[in-house]
Amino acid sequence: MASEFAKLCEMCSKLDIQRITHLPHPCRELLPCSTSPNVGRYPAYIALGSVGEIKSRRLGCDLCHLIAERLDKEPSDLSGECRITEISEFCNFKLPKTVEVQDPSVTHFHLTQASVIFDTSEANLFQGPSLPWELKSRDTRGTHYILCLQAKARSYAEARNPTLVSTQTEQEFLGTIGGRCVSVQVNTQLIRSWLEQCENKHGRDCRPSLPLPVEQAREPTFVIDVIQSCLVYTPSQCRYVALSYVWGTVPVYKHLEENTQNLRKTGSLHSLPIPATIQDAIILVHAIGERYLWVDSLCIIQNDLQMLQAEITRMGSIYSKALFTIIAASGDNADSGLPGVRRGSREQVQKALKFTNCELLTVIDVRQTPGGLDDTPWAQRAWTFQERILSNRVLVFSESQVYWSCRAAVFSEERALEDVRDIDQRLFSFPQKVAADCLSWEPLQPSEYGDLYADLLSGYRKRRLSYQTDILNAFNGVSEILAALQDDTFFWGLPGSLFSYAMTWHFTGHSTRNHVLVPIVGSNGLKETIPVPSWSWAAWSGDSNHPPFLHAGDGGPVRPVIDFNIVDSKHQLIRIKERPWQDHPNDGVHPLWQEQEPHRLQSLTQCSHSQIGQLYFWTSFANVRAVRRWRVQGPHRVGRVEYTLSPPPNFQPDQGPANYRSEIVLQDFIVVAARGVRTLILLAIEWKDGVAYREGTVAVDEADWLQIKNRQWQLITLG
Repeated sequence: MASEFAKLCEMCSKLDIQRITHLPHPCRELLPCSTSPNVGRYPAYIALGSVGEIKSRRLGCDLCHLIAERLDKEPSDLSGECRITEISEFCNFKLPKTVEVQDPSVTHFHLTQASVIFDTSEANLFQGPSLPWELKSRDTRGTHYILCLQAKARSYAEARNPTLVSTQTEQEFLGTIGGRCVSVQVNTQLIRSWLEQCENKHGRDCRPSLPLPVEQAREPTFVIDVIQSCLVYTPSQCRYVALSYVWGTVPVYKHLEENTQNLRKTGSLHSLPIPATIQDAIILVHAIGERYLWVDSLCIIQNDLQMLQAEITRMGSIYSKALFTIIAASGDNADSGLPGVRRGSREQVQKALKFTNCELLTVIDVRQTPGGLDDTPWAQRAWTFQERILSNRVLVFSESQVYWSCRAAVFSEERALEDVRDIDQRLFSFPQKVAADCLSWEPLQPSEYGDLYADLLSGYRKRRLSYQTDILNAFNGVSEILAALQDDTFFWGLPGSLFSYAMTWHFTGHSTRNHVLVPIVGSNGLKETIPVPSWSWAAWSGDSNHPPFLHAGDGGPVRPVIDFNIVDSKHQLIRIKERPWQDHPNDGVHPLWQEQEPHRLQSLTQCSHSQIGQLYFWTSFANVRAVRRWRVQGPHRVGRVEYTLSPPPNFQPDQGPANYRSEIVLQDFIVVAARGVRTLILLAIEWKDGVAYREGTVAVDEADWLQIKNRQWQLITLG
């Protein structure tokens, strides 16, 4: 800017800057509060003119220049109107206990910001501008936020507002609230203060301890000593930081059996081609005064299968026990680095308008980028799903600033809110929706546990994997923590205590068998390559927009009606112990479709097949004339396969909507679970060498199943 203070045109001079930069507004309502601070007190907005008018004023007005810069990034209609809100609610909070409030009826305060809005509601056939978060739909009608402004933070005493501070505390420096200038280099002392505040003020609720079995046995084998710049065996009670990043397609230097001795030499990491993201993480950890860092590519011997399997099963513990996790959300590969750690790695994107007694800063919140963090490569990667939700604290690096998120607070470089307490974070929260909000650290009831598992599975399967062989490994940390919390055992991604319920998954869209083979180390220490069993969701791949869905809801809870047995890694047959279903008053009444005396299982020496992961169980089986139906788009199948048992005699294939196809088939079905009282859940199966394989699911009325005459009680081997 040409002068020290901002220049405003005649139109923008009409704005009451004092109102826009007004510090917190007291409120007497109880939280959560729906009262906007400007209702009945200020105009809803002030018109700034059309896009053409604003652009014509850009050289003589600093505010018009800022708005025009945003409009330049998108196609715009010069006749579209812009307006600015004088007061826009940002968040609700309570002041620190040290601040005395003269009015005892004041319960909280509203912090505000101003927003420039592009109004397209009256434009015909308007084609722009599309703001970043609207680029997907290109639906540009209505109104759009162009620019947000916030007052630069001032201390409470500096504000001299009698409703906020008493005479006694007026001269004291009580911290600041509002906007903060973001420099081109990360303020490591600020990051350190966030960690100290979390450790000293948030208490145990912010970082709960893990269940005892995990707490005792789960430590990473290696960590990086950032002072000695080498790998070391993890010290007892180690205080370490973890890194969550995207490997991408660039070469990543890995810890292998042949270089393990070299990596443990002091200073070795200085001379090795370590990716930039890991280098920056080492610099950052050292700068904030910590010593140890855990990074998967260096702290796990990648070609030691036994160690690799052991460490993968510890992922839940590794991330949840970390002091905090650095999230590299800004890049698409391991060489992208952490913006702001080294000089020249981050641009100055924040702008300022300085006036005689206040300063306005532009808001650079990551949620103004396309889709926020949800659209970054990091957020779309399957491995990072568990790394985020299992981390108690995260430090998120976006392109323009750094965020801190723990279970008690959210901080950012651009907003000074560290000294306030009880922030209502509805509009100021960690910029990504995660299932961690629902993750309990206490044992859950079966229904709550089932809902949480379903949500976590759905969220995980929306993400992408580079290698399908990792499909279970990248979910293993979630499984580990859930198993510890619920005293449970997982089998190929399914919780044992809810096994029947977990068996009822189906994709809402098209899915196909992926025939993934996974390496395991057997009880004899030898490596085996095992196919993922067809009954596991991990054996199937589908559109990430249509993840697996579990049967539940209208028909009541899913309950176990079959005794499942599985071949474990030691080639022993063990029974899967489910929690009994106790919600139905007639529980214990023998269903008509079930044999009174199921035959005992044969021993594995008598079974012709005993592959790891196979299920053995007695159930009701029938070969049924059924309708197989699926949705198509052009020549491709896009929907999941659906079955209807016993179609009417006059049914003709392909009846129904034009985008559906159907055919009559003779299909084998088996009962695997029940829903509510009168609904059975069946698996459609195919056979190969005497072993059944899952094809799909269908829910049928128990009475309809009883009408099938060729039903029989049969021992099933499900691979």
